[in-house]
Amino acid sequence: MLKQLKNVSMMLFLMGIFSGTVYAVSNPETDNVKTTQQRGKCTGVVKDTTGETVIGASVMVKGTTIGTITGVDGDFSLSGVKNGDIIIISFVGYKTVEVPYNGKALTITLQDDSQTLNEVVVTALGLPKQAKSVGYATSRVSTTEIERASAISPVNALQGKVAGVQINAGGASGITSSSSITIRGAKSIDKNNSPIFVIDGMIIQEAVTGNLNGTDWGSQLKNLNPADYESVTVLKGAAATALYGSRGANGAIVIVSKGGKFGKQGLGIEVNQTFEWTDVYKSPVDLQNEYGAGTTYNGTQGGFLADGSLQRTSNSFGPKMEGQMINQYLPSGEATPFVAHPDNWKEFYQTGMNSTTNVAINGGGEKSSFRVSYGYTDNKGVFVRNNFKRHNIAFKGLTELNKVFSVEVGVKYGFSKALNGASQGGWDWGNNVGMITAYNLPRNYDVAAHISQYRDPETQAVESNSAFSTLSSYLHTRDTGVRERSEQSLLADLTLRAKIAPWLSASLKGNYNYYGMNYEQRTYGTGANYGPTGSGYYGRTGSTEGNYNFMGMLQSNDNKFKIGGEEITLSAIVATELYGNTAKNSWAKGTNGGLVTPGLFAFSNSVNKIEPTFDYTPRNQQTFGISGIINLGWRDQVFLELTARNDWLSTLTYPAYVLSGQNNYSVFYPSANASWVFTDTFREKLPEWFSFGKLRASIARVGMGTSAYATTKGYGVFSQESIYLPDKSGSVLAANPNLGTAFNENLKPEIQQSIEIGTDLRFFDERLTLDIAYYKTNTFNQIMSVGSVVESGASSQLINAGNIQNQGIEIQLDATPIRTRDWRWSVGGNFTLNRGKIVELDDNVKEWQLMSGYDAAPEIWAYEGGKFGVLTSYQNSAYMSPLVTFQGESGDPRNGKMVIQYDQEYGSTNGVSMYSPVTMYQRNEEGDRDRHILGKVEPDFTLSLNTSLSYKNFDLYIQGDGRFGGNYFSNMWKYSIPKGSLKSTLEGRDKEHGGIPRVNYKGETTYDGLMLDAVFAEGAKAPVQNPDGTAGELVDVGGMTYKDAVEQKNIRPVMTGSWYAWNYGWGMAAMPGSIQDNTWFCLREITLGYRLPEKICRKFGANYLRVGFTARNICYIINKLTDGLNPASISSNNPLQPMDIGGVPFYRTFAVNLTLRF
Repeated sequence: MLKQLKNVSMMLFLMGIFSGTVYAVSNPETDNVKTTQQRGKCTGVVKDTTGETVIGASVMVKGTTIGTITGVDGDFSLSGVKNGDIIIISFVGYKTVEVPYNGKALTITLQDDSQTLNEVVVTALGLPKQAKSVGYATSRVSTTEIERASAISPVNALQGKVAGVQINAGGASGITSSSSITIRGAKSIDKNNSPIFVIDGMIIQEAVTGNLNGTDWGSQLKNLNPADYESVTVLKGAAATALYGSRGANGAIVIVSKGGKFGKQGLGIEVNQTFEWTDVYKSPVDLQNEYGAGTTYNGTQGGFLADGSLQRTSNSFGPKMEGQMINQYLPSGEATPFVAHPDNWKEFYQTGMNSTTNVAINGGGEKSSFRVSYGYTDNKGVFVRNNFKRHNIAFKGLTELNKVFSVEVGVKYGFSKALNGASQGGWDWGNNVGMITAYNLPRNYDVAAHISQYRDPETQAVESNSAFSTLSSYLHTRDTGVRERSEQSLLADLTLRAKIAPWLSASLKGNYNYYGMNYEQRTYGTGANYGPTGSGYYGRTGSTEGNYNFMGMLQSNDNKFKIGGEEITLSAIVATELYGNTAKNSWAKGTNGGLVTPGLFAFSNSVNKIEPTFDYTPRNQQTFGISGIINLGWRDQVFLELTARNDWLSTLTYPAYVLSGQNNYSVFYPSANASWVFTDTFREKLPEWFSFGKLRASIARVGMGTSAYATTKGYGVFSQESIYLPDKSGSVLAANPNLGTAFNENLKPEIQQSIEIGTDLRFFDERLTLDIAYYKTNTFNQIMSVGSVVESGASSQLINAGNIQNQGIEIQLDATPIRTRDWRWSVGGNFTLNRGKIVELDDNVKEWQLMSGYDAAPEIWAYEGGKFGVLTSYQNSAYMSPLVTFQGESGDPRNGKMVIQYDQEYGSTNGVSMYSPVTMYQRNEEGDRDRHILGKVEPDFTLSLNTSLSYKNFDLYIQGDGRFGGNYFSNMWKYSIPKGSLKSTLEGRDKEHGGIPRVNYKGETTYDGLMLDAVFAEGAKAPVQNPDGTAGELVDVGGMTYKDAVEQKNIRPVMTGSWYAWNYGWGMAAMPGSIQDNTWFCLREITLGYRLPEKICRKFGANYLRVGFTARNICYIINKLTDGLNPASISSNNPLQPMDIGGVPFYRTFAVNLTLRF
């Protein structure tokens, strides 16, 4: 093959060494063979037609398990080979060679064969399958790309890599923050919409973190080591995940761990070291740096107070900062220059540092292989005193016990410790850094000086008299408090395989997942010596839980029979599975009434008696499933797969005492997918430049149950539950009145039906590839809690209802314009368009609340017949009410302008005029006080672009990704803009920023009036501006534009600070800029690497050395969020809740990586 596959060869060789993967193709063909004399051991070299050695080619003795892969020089060695044995040499993209061994060394030349590029993908249940035979969309992500991202969670590393996968990378709580991930849109109204992660057969799912939850500590996924991944495959549609039964409704990300290699001689050692630093380069939102503390209604209309002092406020609608010496209310009380502190927000952050070390040893023989690894991550986050440390140990071993049986063992243990995750919870403003910087502090405030002064250097007491005690309180918590979460994660799997016959094999596999958490909190008092007595707190909490999965499988592959003279290939699988959860234990213990001795953290130091709590939940979910698969193939061109699975769900089983329960616990999941490689069928009639073409189609059903014990809700007069003793030695039965929930005796499983059609087209010898998929998914029978009729005596009831539809297209386009001996340049991208819709809810339910309004922010609803997720105003409330706009005759220039009114003069001395927009709630015409749609959750489309360039041993990769359309609401912006701290509030403050002339209270003409693009309401009146700047008589301005009223009737202009302070903030209407365009495109990654030539590596005993430099999250090329908000500030990983409460700064990471193999 041509030289361009040299780099690919190296990559596949390395993956083969450390993963146990054999890369082979299926069309045997004998080629040129040169031999030299040698007996007993078969040795040789494999090259391509250019003379370059082929690294990682599979070399096997036909009909045996003896095999190896070629080394960095294309060489191989096989022991115990007899004369006459057939040696099979294969590699991806080459024609397979079969050579008889005659006792001499072999030199093999492989011929290029792009037609046989038979990629193997991992499908559901971890089953490998040729990509061309798969009838649904799958995407495999290179593990090199995952490792290169240096992400704590594998979710972030997938961003922009796969069409149809939407990820919102969150950072609200620092380095442990969860991210939102959905595959082909959200499908459930009130359940987790994240896909499952399948790690060597064990399933983990990201938990949903709400906007109000405070610190997001992440999920168990952060305890896994990406360096141990061999392959990561994204399964999207129901046909791809039907074999996972009730767990596969949202898609699956299948991760297979690395193992050793059969036939490998000696040990292989791999060392990988990454150093990464994080540069915080921009504040969470754009801030202004021209005006300091003050308000327009302070008696001097935003100037210094009458006595010359600065107003004591966190608002920034005050005087221009020009270096005046003045008391700015630092704890010391000293006068300092009144100047901007543009980087005062940076005092809350630091440069993040991350060091990750991985060491792996692998080896094997003719009948066994193993890999053991250790990884250590030490990550210092961008928030001060926020860090994360993780230890990982992994082992995977495989051995043949005899000619029939083999066994495989895998263990992945992780121990992590996270310190002081940032809190961005809705009710924790005192620790919300984004709110502190933009809401609690004026732009003139010297945060660095405050940090040096807020604590008494001798007694350590925290000052409490300054204007900014919120800042002091936060700093005290940041600098002394401890909130530490330790986690232990153990994933273990054991597989026994049996080769019963050449055509029949069997396997038994067991998986176990243990997840333990411990949390410790230490809080110091703010008084002298961290007192006084009765202050401070010490507490510990913890929990343990687990899951199990057992599977038995009988498999028959590649059976051939003839129908009408045509040979048909048949493979079949029958499997049975049992999975569920183990008991969960949780406990909590904390001091009561503070600490007796300040700073002594012990339970015996509690002021009052401690009452620890304990909770025990026995295992309460179990599913038994039986599944079958039939694969048919014709001429290696047409493929059909039929699958069927039946689950019996414990969560839909009614207790024996509920005699009327229907027990709809049996769920059937059928699927069918087909593919046709039509270029093979019509090869002679197609032009040579049409390299490959495949059509595919699939249809499938999957579903899910509900939570444990949901079937008993509302049954009988009392509900029953067991209360266990702390040592679980016994329990008592407790009964509670059934209030508020009506019983449903006929709960059914949720069902999801999906269809998909697509095509895979490749042209010009694979230089241009195009993959297109169309899908439509409908989710029926959603298990929902809805309002109940009054006559039932209950307020809610669980029902089956709803039909949520997602349909869309995915396009993946890749091109390789340059492919020569030394150069290779590729460009590519993926495009996804998804449309979610509520086709139907219920006869009695036509709307569903996805999120209630937080602190007068928009609500999020789903309406029957409408989009799945819209931001709305409130019903019968002024909160977020839409503004009235002028609607005149066609062509009227006033059309579409905001309608406003004059309200009042505000301020006890030298007041200012207040104007406000007219809202629909105020107008109160028919329908005005209904709920109104303000925006939508879902993007119009997502886009990712990438390019790669390689020259000899150098490689370069660049990727950008983004979303376009949809909306976002920022609570931080809502509260910060009336404070005057944001950059957008500069408009109208002076002549340079478009201010219009106004006469101030001194009778001077200033240019601090705001020009509004608005029309006065009919009948509206506004005050004229007197020569001395005071408000005069009210004159009729109804129907006039604000501009005409100012210029023609000399009405008193509104000051910028007055407009924002009066109309924005808590309880505001849907003001301009509040419902934001959630459109952005990020330059996500740039990687430059260099691989040292093999000849140099051999001089110091290595066979591979690569050095790489990676920059991630470099910048946002497009960001349409108001005031440059950071899209990563989103406070929840629920894709249906695009809101922030705090904010995180923009930061980019730079990493240097070294990989060395011996």
